[in-house]
Amino acid sequence: MKKLNIYSHLIILCCFFFFIMCFAKAQPVAPVRMCAEWEPVWGILITYPPEIPMPLMVELAEDNTLYTLVKNNSQYNAAVSLYDSWDVDPEHCQFIFSNHYSCWTRDWGPQFIFDGDNNWGIVDPKFDGYPWVPGGKGINSKKGWAQDDIVNNDVAQYFDCDLHELPAYLTGGNIMTDGHGFAFSTEQMLNENSSLWTPSAFKYQVNQYTGINNYNFVSNTEDYGIQHIDCAAKLLDEETILVKELPAWHPEYDRIETVVDELESYQNCYGRPYNIIRIFCDSYDGNSVAAYTNSLILNNKILVPLFDIPADSTALQTYEDAMPGYEVIGFYYDDTSHPWYYYDALHCRTMGIFDRNMLRITHKRLKEQVPFQNEYKITTNIHDYSDAGLITDSLRLMWRTQGDVYWNSEQLTEITGTDSFQAHIPSQTTGSTVQYYLTARDYSGRTETLPPVAPQGYYEFTVVENSIDSGNYTKNKLYQNFPNPWRLNANDLYQNPAKTTISYHLKTTSHVSLKIYNIKGKLVKIVDEGTKNAGRHDAIWRGKNYQNRLVKPGIYLYKLCITTKNHTKEVITKKMLLID
Repeated sequence: MKKLNIYSHLIILCCFFFFIMCFAKAQPVAPVRMCAEWEPVWGILITYPPEIPMPLMVELAEDNTLYTLVKNNSQYNAAVSLYDSWDVDPEHCQFIFSNHYSCWTRDWGPQFIFDGDNNWGIVDPKFDGYPWVPGGKGINSKKGWAQDDIVNNDVAQYFDCDLHELPAYLTGGNIMTDGHGFAFSTEQMLNENSSLWTPSAFKYQVNQYTGINNYNFVSNTEDYGIQHIDCAAKLLDEETILVKELPAWHPEYDRIETVVDELESYQNCYGRPYNIIRIFCDSYDGNSVAAYTNSLILNNKILVPLFDIPADSTALQTYEDAMPGYEVIGFYYDDTSHPWYYYDALHCRTMGIFDRNMLRITHKRLKEQVPFQNEYKITTNIHDYSDAGLITDSLRLMWRTQGDVYWNSEQLTEITGTDSFQAHIPSQTTGSTVQYYLTARDYSGRTETLPPVAPQGYYEFTVVENSIDSGNYTKNKLYQNFPNPWRLNANDLYQNPAKTTISYHLKTTSHVSLKIYNIKGKLVKIVDEGTKNAGRHDAIWRGKNYQNRLVKPGIYLYKLCITTKNHTKEVITKKMLLID
């Protein structure tokens, strides 16, 4: 009997290890990179029955593939019939059979990565509903969440790719990432994982599976709700975050302004402060406000939920101003069973399927002001995930001065042993504005530009006096703000304000305080403060006071207070003009 027990244990152990070897999903090979929303996609994943407006479905299938989750043949036939009645392009429709429960493919759907061997795969986090919704999680949760939790197995099988099961919650609507290992969530993500991992252990797990190594958590954005960051903020690119702006009377106004302050304290993957753009989200029903940040970037388009209120047109204009060259399209949805909500809209119900052979271009754009130089070096990273090879002659820097019609072309040359390339723009006169973009092709047939909408959209910089970055730190210097005069570009308090940049040089490491005063000498705001190293520093003022209200046009003073390590002090003051 004892011998039988030993054999029984051995059989159980063997079965256990067989199960692990055959079915357990290993961590992806390092280094891992999680895709950013603006990277090239094949199409969009939704569910049937659709919980989005039919015109949006037509749009999703116009230039990309519409992937629809159906439970059975009956749903498949119904979906085909519905799509046919709306003239949804059948050549751009694919169906994945999976016993899903809810419509929120963003939250429980596939998170796409590339591993260290350039393999395209899916990270599959745990999913068990929504902890801040009554009956939304754990033993009281709806049984349907278990169905959603296993959908990614079917998706991975459909695409014949690796599936990596992350042993943590990483609810998709509550994470935004830049493709460079930087990401943001609200604190709710940590709360959701508190029964499984400490914050540091959770971040470690996410890093192993997604490559996110700079994971930041901002305050929760709602008094009560699911706290998903995509209903409050959106990364538009590596350096730009769109954040909702609430009416001053709204009970969550202070929460959102706190998040703005937190986001402004972070640096992006290029070591610079984020450019924060505000989008006014007015009420459509009492305290419920339009979820304009809950939009979808789909290659060269931005698809925005609309709420049939006057603020809709302002929101679309904000996107057009922030993302020049993109096609911005709005979609209203008033379905009585499941319309757009302030906590659940277009982004929540769609999920991008990224191109597994994408051609990816990245670039640290030049600053808005660049000192006069003999030439301006442009460096870029171009990665060919198809491994088909880059077409050397197609790797180009395109540039022109503002006002010119035609683009100049410069060959990008490889920096030996890397995926990096460089080219140079010739010297330009002080005061001139230069526009540029990058383009590449590979032998798989893919062509990409950066920005993705070039030449309709492009980067630009203005050449300024050489002394601003001369490296001569024999004295402290405060420069004239740029632009000056400048305007807020707002007819009311809710449109997106512009900004002005204030630059200064320090001869030694010092403590500084850069303050804005009105013409009467009243302190308006401190825009930069702390201990700074010797050299150049840039600060941005967006025309707001301590209460985050836009100030009135007029003359303002900006004062740089400098205190060195040996306690010597210096104050430098200049004027600026804010116009209507």
